[in-house]
Parts: sequence; C-alpha cells; structure tokens
Amino acid sequence: MKKKKTMVRLWGDHIVISSLFIGLAISLAFVALTFVTIEILAKYIVVIAEKKKDFIYGFGTLAILIAFVINNLWIKPQRNIVKSSDLKESGREG
Repeated sequence: MKKKKTMVRLWGDHIVISSLFIGLAISLAFVALTFVTIEILAKYIVVIAEKKKDFIYGFGTLAILIAFVINNLWIKPQRNIVKSSDLKESGREG
C-alpha cells in the first residue's frame, strides 16, 4: 500500500509539503554554512575581515543559487492544466 503524500498549492503548483520543508532546510543550510565559513575566515584573514560584507553578499548569493539548482532538480511540482473549454462549462471564465 502506497503512502498518500499531502500536497499544497503554492503559486499555481502543487508540491509535497515535506519536499517544501526539506527544500527550505537545504537553502538555509547552504546560507548558514556560507556565513559561518566567512566568519571563521574573517578571524584569520585580514582581507576578508575588511570586506566581510562584500564576501557575505557574493558568496551568500552563490549559496542561494546552488541551493536553488539542487531544489529545482529535486522537487518536482505538479501543475493542473485546465482547458479554456472546461472554464466555459464551469462558468469560471474571467
């Protein structure tokens, strides 16, 4: 017997709620790892300490992009395609 997964509607897509939270955790982990690494390196390397904000912006953006690519490959949203004829029949046409 297959376990039924709870899906949530988010921006027109339907995704599994556990995938949403795991994706958020992956993104937060990448960003946290970046911030901690920069803080540790800033204690030992003067150049990083002087321009810490620039490093956080640059590598933070890179961490978010990497997490986005991983989440995009891993989480598969399901879209509900509705034909315009179906909308006319149901009376929901805009």
